[in-house]
Amino acid sequence: MENSYRLSGLDRRVWLLGITRFIRSFGRGSTFILLPLVLTLDYGQSLLSTGLIIGSGTLLMAIVQYYAGIWTDRIGRRKILVFTQIPNILLYLLIFYFISVHAFLLILISAWFGVVIFNALQFPAVQATVADVTRVENRLAGFTAIRLMANLGFAVGPLTGAFLAGFGFQYIFLLASMTNIVEVLLLYRFMRESHFPGVNVISRKAINLSYRRDTLFVSFIIAGILYSILSVQRSSALTIYTVVLQNQPIIYIGYIWALNGLEVVLLQVPFLRLMSKYMNPMIWRSVGVAFGGVSFVLLLHSTSLAILLIFMFVSTIGEDFMAPTTQSIVTTIAPKEYRGSYIGVYGLYTSSGTFGGSIIGLGLLSYLYGVPSQFWSIVAIATVAVALVYFAMNPSYRRRFSRIASDARADIKQS
Repeated sequence: MENSYRLSGLDRRVWLLGITRFIRSFGRGSTFILLPLVLTLDYGQSLLSTGLIIGSGTLLMAIVQYYAGIWTDRIGRRKILVFTQIPNILLYLLIFYFISVHAFLLILISAWFGVVIFNALQFPAVQATVADVTRVENRLAGFTAIRLMANLGFAVGPLTGAFLAGFGFQYIFLLASMTNIVEVLLLYRFMRESHFPGVNVISRKAINLSYRRDTLFVSFIIAGILYSILSVQRSSALTIYTVVLQNQPIIYIGYIWALNGLEVVLLQVPFLRLMSKYMNPMIWRSVGVAFGGVSFVLLLHSTSLAILLIFMFVSTIGEDFMAPTTQSIVTTIAPKEYRGSYIGVYGLYTSSGTFGGSIIGLGLLSYLYGVPSQFWSIVAIATVAVALVYFAMNPSYRRRFSRIASDARADIKQS
């Protein structure tokens, strides 16, 4: 049941998607991280209402991803990869203008939700394409390559965004629009189709029957919901906690996310080799989530730059172990003809956890305003508990992985 860690033999489409992920994370990464500050500092929203807005966007993204997963299985990947991103060029420009003139909040939120929708339409097609052009043994390497390139952009994107925020939050959205143009042109020119649907149209009923009967996938969804509730605290809650509650400079957020991106670039491939040689993606997912739980402990008493950097360093180690496993596990569990749909289903349920986590997290942080250490203690303990849940799922996943790898080898011999 060995995985392959070699990146050199991957299909060129994986690297093309990786390049566009780099462009996306460089241009758009800071928009997601700094939007809570736009809402609280520029528009005077409370922590709870900010959490509700951010969480609602996440829930909307989840619903769209569910249908996008079905569509990419029905019509193929390329059309969705290319054409869903064209409207975002205009939407980011509109947000740039709205913030510049301090437009009515509802108008700004509507444009942001539009960005969320079109981003969500593309996501299942990206993940399904990687699964299409990789074997089960090197799928983890394929998703790692995508993550590596995305975080290379993240090493400079949020830092650039934090710098631009010094002149005005609107400029980070102008950067997002410009880089979006480059992404669309590259995909249009070089992306080849990886999935050619058959004559039978996949129905939602068939998809629902398929995944609901799969106890391993349902268990993985439940664990993913719990993890999403907790992991989202690393973004909006941490940003608000650091800048608004602790009065630290905005540039600190840029520094720690730049560290995150740089650390992934430096460590992800060595970690891939380790993960491919020992154990399996489910065990490493458990290890990664446990690292995330430990990292939250570091926030109990201080938000100095040194503590924030150590927090992000430990947290990113966990992310390096955990993040590439998500799509690898889902696309391994899923029947071949349902890969995009399973990604959409998983995204729908886990994003509902992110939605709830955004509201619960900022609401609880507001309630524990005077004793934020209690907030981070709760998050840390609960995250370690979720790591144990993933560990308990390992025997079932091992059996599934072995069967699928064996079937794939048999198909190759027959062909």
